Amino acid sequence: MEKKPDLLEVLRAYGVEVTSAGDRRVNAICPFHDESRPSFSVDPEQGLWFCFHDYIGGDAIDFVGSMEFGLGSWDSRNKGMFKQVLSILKEKNFSQRKIEPVKKEEKKKELSQNVLFLLGHVTEIYHQNLLKDKEALGYLQERGLTEEFIRTRKIGFANGNLSVMLSLLPEEVYRNLAVDAGLIYVNEDGRRWEFMKGRIAFPDLDRNGRVLGIIGRRLKHYQNPKYLTLKGLPKVIWGLHRFSRWQPTIIHESIMDACTAQLMGVPSVSPCGTGIAWHLVDELEKRQYLGFLSQDDDPSKRAVKRWKEKLPQGRVIIGSYDGHKDLSEMATEVGWDAARKRLFALLEKAGFEYEYGEK
Repeated sequence: MEKKPDLLEVLRAYGVEVTSAGDRRVNAICPFHDESRPSFSVDPEQGLWFCFHDYIGGDAIDFVGSMEFGLGSWDSRNKGMFKQVLSILKEKNFSQRKIEPVKKEEKKKELSQNVLFLLGHVTEIYHQNLLKDKEALGYLQERGLTEEFIRTRKIGFANGNLSVMLSLLPEEVYRNLAVDAGLIYVNEDGRRWEFMKGRIAFPDLDRNGRVLGIIGRRLKHYQNPKYLTLKGLPKVIWGLHRFSRWQPTIIHESIMDACTAQLMGVPSVSPCGTGIAWHLVDELEKRQYLGFLSQDDDPSKRAVKRWKEKLPQGRVIIGSYDGHKDLSEMATEVGWDAARKRLFALLEKAGFEYEYGEK
């Protein structure tokens, strides 16, 4: 065991209210975002925290660094930053707590032919579920997604039938892969449950129709976090491999904004949140023409500026939607013509030119 600053004590010193006691994993209102429902996870036993908005986490030192320098800007490898954080911890004299060493994370599954087959098969199951589910399909149609768009993007719905459907496959390897990939969870009693149950499933398709990952977006407002990604597979940016690296591409925080913009003729992608994993930064660095379009709120505006720091070739575009939070909301509540004009005006101002029409 090693000793580290007591994470709960550090969190409370920065105004984070952690109400649950003991060593159980608990949730709290995220100090980095303006939210009403908890999306900040804390594991007191291991001394770790995690922000589900940005998919960023760490220990007490990382938390203080993120609070002092900004989430996404803090870098423990920066000697100056690290020294300053240690000075703050020493000054506040936090209690020390024995921490169990974190088990080494299992290596994520590579996209082998078996994994690609499984993802494609699951995507088809989810897609057929959606076409039969009036509530889930109706929600997407209310948000302006056309039947053709839903079919070409193979958007689906996880209704809880995945274990049963996978049991029909003769090869047991796929049922095991579903667990390894994070599609199915098995508890200590051997009970299986579907990770994305009750969520809209957005498969990430490349230009050849292969499924590289699946993102689950909440259907009900109380489902947190807003997005789920498969923990056993590499994270994806939804839509990225649908477009050539030479196409000017716009990155949106929201997957619904990316869908709306695609329908308006703009190559658009989404990391489904405000964080971009470092291995995805490497992929995005190969693209010369990137735009970072924010929603009309402070967390999103800060996020696109952080994206710019990671990807200097991109252009920051601060979104403004006539009092609406984002492009999708404006299109739904005001009308697609008005939202399209606003989108193209924002892009033109940033030096991007597109023609109308779905991409």
